[in-house]
Amino acid sequence: MIKDDEYLERIVAGIHAVSSGDAEVRWNERINGRQFDVVVRFRLGSLDYLVLVEVKNRTRRASAQDVEAFVTKARDQQASKAVFVTVAGFQEGAVAVARRHGVDLFTVAFDEDTPTLSAATTFITHVNPDYEGDATPSLSLGEPVLVDAIEDAELEYADGARFTVPSEASQMNYYAAKTRLADGRSLGDIMQSAPRRAMAEGRSRQEIVDLSPGVAVEPPDEYHFPAGTLTRVRLTFVARMSRQLSGNIGIEPTSFTSPVVYTNVLSGEETTYTLDQLPLNTEPLVQGGFYLQLHPLRYYHCAKVEGGSVTWRLIESFQNLQLIRGTYTQQEKYGTFYVPVGDTTTVRRLEGRLADYLSLSGRGPPVAPKPPAGGRKRPKALRGK
Repeated sequence: MIKDDEYLERIVAGIHAVSSGDAEVRWNERINGRQFDVVVRFRLGSLDYLVLVEVKNRTRRASAQDVEAFVTKARDQQASKAVFVTVAGFQEGAVAVARRHGVDLFTVAFDEDTPTLSAATTFITHVNPDYEGDATPSLSLGEPVLVDAIEDAELEYADGARFTVPSEASQMNYYAAKTRLADGRSLGDIMQSAPRRAMAEGRSRQEIVDLSPGVAVEPPDEYHFPAGTLTRVRLTFVARMSRQLSGNIGIEPTSFTSPVVYTNVLSGEETTYTLDQLPLNTEPLVQGGFYLQLHPLRYYHCAKVEGGSVTWRLIESFQNLQLIRGTYTQQEKYGTFYVPVGDTTTVRRLEGRLADYLSLSGRGPPVAPKPPAGGRKRPKALRGK
């Protein structure tokens, strides 16, 4: 996956890329040894302009000190304009400082009341065989309801080793459904057997499901956790609003996105973007590199870049409880919508996925099973909200 901070910064970079004409927009650039989240350069006549953008993904509002510190940082680079962006908003003192120094202030938010499907993406759908009524393909979203959702799951084996089930929804659903127990149940059956309790929105709790003395468990692969004897499952539940899909066709639920709302705090001007409008990659494609896209989560290998085209190998995407893989060619210009994967643990897993895919497609040698990324590990704190 992609870290929340990086994702937000890339979204802001994408907003400035689509709204700044022919300007050069870069994410995470260093200038004279100082790091800047977003850098915008453009030329007007014979004059060169430099815009530096700070992006804060915090729960507290930005203070006057935060803005003042960025003013100094931007001024040291002789910036033409400084822009401060935050999720939580600004304290009154921060607004006063921004007006005094000519700093633009923006908030960025996701409109979760208006889920959408990308107009630029091809989706895999499946037919609901139990649906009765009009055969015309239809899909609709229900009204938001409060649900008791599993946010994290940790497996404890008989030897004391613990492994974390992937927490991203499409990955968790796949491993929950495809991991089988010797008694005929799935891991998902075990996870769903935990007691449900009413909680206020945003609250979380932990539950433990004991399987003493233990039962043999077999995952579909060993990239995240191995076969072994499962004795305990630790779950973190969170109460959140969710919408139910209905109709005679189905689609991977994580395909839906929330539009991005970018608001100028000083002028009140508000602009809305869909995620398929925003280029999240500001660097040229690297042949042999790994990339990802979101909604739904997909991991790619950049097989070849040549003559304005790129050949992508889709090597990991879990949709509708299935592992989806394939190869296709696309114009290179669309590479701006593919985010480079930098996490070394994820890259190691994707190298294994690539070898698996090449072997299955007859382009590589047979691949032996691999141990879970990171090996065995001791307990870690479970994430909650």
